[in-house]
Amino acid sequence: MENNETIKNDVSKNFIKDYAAYAQKIKDAVNITDVVGEHVVLRKSGANFSGLCPFHSERTPSFSVSENKQLYHCYGCKKGGDLLSFVMEIHGVSFREAIEELSERAKIALPKEWKGTDSSDPKIQAQREADREKLATVQKLNRFVAHFFHQNLQKFPHAMDYFQKRGVIQELIREFYLGVAPPAWDLLASHLISKQAPVALAVDLGLVRPSTRQSSQSGPGYFDLFRNRAMFPILDMKGKVAGFGGRSLPLPQGAADIGAQDPKYLNSTESILFHKSKLIFGLYQAQKYVREKDEVILVEGYFDVLALHAAGFKNVVATCGTALTIDHLHILRRFTDRIIIFFDGDSAGVSATQRAMELGLQEGTILYGARIPEGVDPDEILFDTSTGAVLAGGIEKMTALLGAARPILDDRIESKIKASHQGPEAKVQSIKAIAEWLSIFKDPVGREVRIQNLESIGISRSLLGQAVSPKAKAGAIFGQARPNHTRSVKTIPQAVKSAESMTLSDRILIGALVKGGDFEARMAAAKARLPAQALLSDLFEYFPAREFVLKLLSEPGSLQKLREFPDSYLNPSLEPTVRGVLTEALLVEGTSVDAESLQHALDRAVARSWARISQGLKEDLARAEAEKNAELQAKLMKEYLDVQRRMKEFSNFYDEA
Repeated sequence: MENNETIKNDVSKNFIKDYAAYAQKIKDAVNITDVVGEHVVLRKSGANFSGLCPFHSERTPSFSVSENKQLYHCYGCKKGGDLLSFVMEIHGVSFREAIEELSERAKIALPKEWKGTDSSDPKIQAQREADREKLATVQKLNRFVAHFFHQNLQKFPHAMDYFQKRGVIQELIREFYLGVAPPAWDLLASHLISKQAPVALAVDLGLVRPSTRQSSQSGPGYFDLFRNRAMFPILDMKGKVAGFGGRSLPLPQGAADIGAQDPKYLNSTESILFHKSKLIFGLYQAQKYVREKDEVILVEGYFDVLALHAAGFKNVVATCGTALTIDHLHILRRFTDRIIIFFDGDSAGVSATQRAMELGLQEGTILYGARIPEGVDPDEILFDTSTGAVLAGGIEKMTALLGAARPILDDRIESKIKASHQGPEAKVQSIKAIAEWLSIFKDPVGREVRIQNLESIGISRSLLGQAVSPKAKAGAIFGQARPNHTRSVKTIPQAVKSAESMTLSDRILIGALVKGGDFEARMAAAKARLPAQALLSDLFEYFPAREFVLKLLSEPGSLQKLREFPDSYLNPSLEPTVRGVLTEALLVEGTSVDAESLQHALDRAVARSWARISQGLKEDLARAEAEKNAELQAKLMKEYLDVQRRMKEFSNFYDEA
């Protein structure tokens, strides 16, 4: 998988440039092997370290880390880069967040002007420092409380019995650090006070509240918000406890009254740490498996996550008691583009799936749906939720359900088409619903494909335009697109920006740039075979590679700098495929490209450059002919024939595999 927006997320090129020196200071202070070693078992292999890639599933190590060059590269999935790139990839965080995490690790204070705050004002400086200290304190407090809940499992067996009946094994209790809020009014509050913890911050975090009924002599003066609940710590992508989710438990026999236990599920209140619209339960534990499978399963409940995880479906997560949000989608798409909605089979679950589909359409994302029997929760497919017993055939059934997941939009469109056969009014309502969905779908290609499919069964484009609500721009959405003829014949056409992957020729040429020497001279000779207005970057087919080389060669001495100080070029804003190829070339000692392969790649690159010119001229000729512009036709025909004669020089070159 080449994800998507993982590296691009929140990365501003200007921001990276502004903090380049600070980023370098952090990279100098933190050894990449120490950070990678927390996620990969590294073994010495020659001058480098090797291990199993954390970004894709493999049995034979293809992941290499150079301690000398402070770079990593996987020869399997082709991911590569420096320390910051690794932290961004492995945790799915932005460049800014990676800097903050590593600065904390390196014990290097963030710059005073961090996040653009005016550092000249001492009051602002003091406030920002106070905010940082408060953040560190509340993170420590949440971790302290999570430990309290976890330790209580040994003291309150009724909670452990409940977990076991829901199929939660000891391994999951440890991995997700599950716990229990005691069946009492103020055990947590008393514990915090006895340990001299900051109770005022515990109030801010929604852990305790001041009591109006207790005097200072009859108790701690606070009562617990979470009482007699199974507790689920909710982690952010750095593994910090951001908050808690609590599920009410049956009161143990003989327990005192501790007040109403509604609602069944209770989350932490919104705070400096807890924003449920931006947190996803289980993602910290699931991120590795999501990357391996290039797929994430989104369920509704905490126990659904645990049940699927216990059954081997470890790429599963849940929202924190709230509907799917745009922030959730953005976070998940850092890891994968394939999001499977697997909500409960009741009416609420069906409605939530519908809302999730529409949210995805607004973001230009197709969400997949796995159909679950009506009235059934995902964990009930795997376990008897009254005893915790594993159900025979449950894993096979779950595998089949998830394997049959398909785009929710297509499923809904098919359902509406079937319903339209029930009569004229049913057809009207069905077409209106389909038109509304397509009108909010932000992916023009995906929308157009579905419009064409509907036209093939007799639902016209104009009818869809009439069916959509007046607030939508039906003409722009359902009208015929007009071709844009603005290309100038004076320039070499750009490489196709949507190319799926970098060609072998481009990989060889980048490797040659890195190695230099005779290779660089050969590339200069190839550039001379292009039209006079062409640049060396025009030899590259893959647009991001062309863009990188164009920028690189615009700086004097840049090639030598790239070879000596590679991490100054491997910043997170660099397109991932290009960064991976560069890293591989930099890590390999000597050269893996022979002169013959390079010359062959250069010949192909020159031929393809001329072919792009030829194609552009053909398109211009067709337009000139349609416009009956004889003078322009004659001029373009002469240019076209000249190009064809030049192209005969390359007629013997063979295409790469």
